[in-house]
Amino acid sequence: MWSPQLYLKLGIQEGHSTELLERAISQSDAVINSEYSLPSILSLKHLAVRTGVSYESLRSIVSRSAPKTYNKFSIRKRSGGRRYIHVPSLELMHAQRWINEHILKKIKVHPSSHAFIEGSSIQKCASKHCGAKWLIKLDITDFFESISEIQIFRSFKELGYQPLVSFELARLCTVPTHHKSQRRHYIQWRSWYRNESITDYNKSLIGYLPQGAPTSPLLSNIVMRKNDEELKKLAHKFKLTYTRYSDDLSFSTRSKNFDRYKAKELVFEVYRILSKSGYLPQYRKTKVISPSSKKVILGLNVDGDTPRLQKEFKDRLRQHFYYIKKLGLDEHIINREFDSVWGFKSHLRGMIDYANMIEPEYAKKQLETFKSIDWPI
Repeated sequence: MWSPQLYLKLGIQEGHSTELLERAISQSDAVINSEYSLPSILSLKHLAVRTGVSYESLRSIVSRSAPKTYNKFSIRKRSGGRRYIHVPSLELMHAQRWINEHILKKIKVHPSSHAFIEGSSIQKCASKHCGAKWLIKLDITDFFESISEIQIFRSFKELGYQPLVSFELARLCTVPTHHKSQRRHYIQWRSWYRNESITDYNKSLIGYLPQGAPTSPLLSNIVMRKNDEELKKLAHKFKLTYTRYSDDLSFSTRSKNFDRYKAKELVFEVYRILSKSGYLPQYRKTKVISPSSKKVILGLNVDGDTPRLQKEFKDRLRQHFYYIKKLGLDEHIINREFDSVWGFKSHLRGMIDYANMIEPEYAKKQLETFKSIDWPI
C-alpha cells in the first residue's frame, strides 16, 4: 500500500532532500490517483525493483546497447510477402509482461476497437455489420511497424508518467530500427530525443512496435484511440457503423441512400486521417462492396443476421475429410505438403475449433468426423 507520509519519512532518514521527495510523491500521485490507478514508476531503477529484472539489463535495453534483445524470424503471409516476428529475450519478455499486466491492461480502448481485448472476438466485431447494404473495407500497411517510439512515448506520458520514465518505457516496448533500414531515409524515423545527462540514450534512429512482443497489441490499441475517435466521428457524419480489428477497418450501413460517390468521399477522408498519423493504407485492399455483392468481414459472411462461416472454409474442411478417406491419411498429408501427421492434425483441429466459435452445430459434426480418423498419434 502506497503511503506518501511513510515515503517522505524514510526518504528524509536516508538523506534525500524534502524537495526531491515531494516531487517524487507528486509524480506517484499523478498515476496512482489517475482514472486507471496505475503503478508508480519513479525511475528505471524503481522499474527494475518492480519487475524483478536487473537495472543493468534494463539500462542496456533502453540505451540500445544490449547484444541481442530480440530473436527475429519471418513467416509467409497468405496474401504474399513476409511477416517479421520479434521474440523478446527472457529478461525483456519478463519486463514487457509486467508492463502489459500492470499498466496496459488497465487502459480503456476505444469502443470501436475489437482486437486484443478480453471478451471480444472477430465474431463480435463482424456482427456489428450484419445485414449491411454497403460495406467499405480498408487495411493499414505494416500496422505495428508503423507505430513509432515517439507515439509510444506520448502514450505513456499521457497516462501520467514523467518524460524520462515514459521514454524508458517506450524503449522497452519497441525494437531499434536497423541502420540499413529504408526508414533511415524518412525524417519521422530519425532521432527525436536528446538527453544531455544520459548520452548513451541518444541514437540516430528511433524504434518501432514489434510483432511478437506481449506489449505490442494493447499499445497499438492505445495509440490508435484518437484515430478511432476521429474515424468514429467520420462514420457518424456518413451515418455508418465503424469498427477496427487491429489493422482492418470496416464501415457499413443498412441505408439504401448511400452510394459510390459517398463511399469515395469517405475513403478519401479515411486516407487523410491515417496519413496524418503516419499510417499508409493498403490501397489495393480497399474495397467498396455494393448491395448486390457478398459481404465478408474478417473471413466471416455478414449478409445475414449473424456472422457465418464462408462456403470456401467449409469446402476446405470437407475436402480434407474426403481425401483422407479416398487416399489415406499419409498420402493426403504428403499431397498437401504438411511436414508431419502432428502438424496436419493440429491444423485440422484448429479449423474445427475456429468453426466452433462461429457455428457450434456445424463444428460438432466435423469434430465427430475428425475423431473417427485413425490417427497414429
